[in-house]
Amino acid sequence: MPTPRNLIVDEREVGTYHCISRCVRQERLFGRGLEHRRDWIERRIAELQAAMAIDIVAWNILSNHLHLIVTIRPDLVASWSDAEVAERYCRMCPGRWKRRRKGIPDDEGPTPEEISAITSDPERLAVARERLSSLSWFMRELKTPISRLSNLEDGVKGAFWDQRFRSIRILDEIALLVIAIYVDLNAVRAGMVDRPEDTPHGSISERVAAISGTARRTRIRLEPAPLEPEEAYVQLVDGAGRSFSPGKASIPSHLPPILKRLGLTTRRWTRLLKDGLSTARGTVVGTEASRRKEAARRGRRWLIDLLAVPQTA
Repeated sequence: MPTPRNLIVDEREVGTYHCISRCVRQERLFGRGLEHRRDWIERRIAELQAAMAIDIVAWNILSNHLHLIVTIRPDLVASWSDAEVAERYCRMCPGRWKRRRKGIPDDEGPTPEEISAITSDPERLAVARERLSSLSWFMRELKTPISRLSNLEDGVKGAFWDQRFRSIRILDEIALLVIAIYVDLNAVRAGMVDRPEDTPHGSISERVAAISGTARRTRIRLEPAPLEPEEAYVQLVDGAGRSFSPGKASIPSHLPPILKRLGLTTRRWTRLLKDGLSTARGTVVGTEASRRKEAARRGRRWLIDLLAVPQTA
């Protein structure tokens, strides 16, 4: 039985999650001739970031699915005034049909009346404050417009995404580093590019652009890499990518100690990079100590780790 999302995601606490969402029937609805839809996704992420308390650590958009590493920030929302919460919520959920009936242009910011309607209603204000750092609402507001635009372009109706999304809780910095490398190498693993920095729609190419001083493609606010300095992280991604590229070097020597702390062998890590997470079980990834703590939070004796052999708690 799948783990209920409310056990995986605690939206009252700062937490980092690896989210995966696939197109219906795994159709390549972002594939050849439809690459512009990946631009739609990246623009929408940037729009939502401007309104919500959401940090993006990594992302990768392929032909039939997308990966996101997201940190939710309810602590940041708690510091916002009621007026700021109302204004941001109106930008996240602008109610376009109501605005158009009133003759308000889509590109015009929230009106004083729209803001007042929220601040004057304590229940509605509390809901707005909660949703501004909600993982579920972020994914909902990201995916729904993409679905509508794509269906309109294709002249069809019905489901565009396969289910909601898969969420995996990242418990510590070691786990974050490994999962970020995995996400940043997805385009290489899929055979779309030979080098990570050539990833067409992903965070690794944005990091390389920032390091080299060239213009970035997106306005997505990218959090610092889970390894400092940024150059060291990029080199680590490149080295890990070579581990499954024919005729190239093996995994860099400084990665195995990290894998050992996660209970992950080098062989299994390489297989994961080759085969992906589609058949991997589990809803968390982290060191043994982090997994024990998370199991206690959920009221469980043990948890299935995404990468490592299950441990009792």
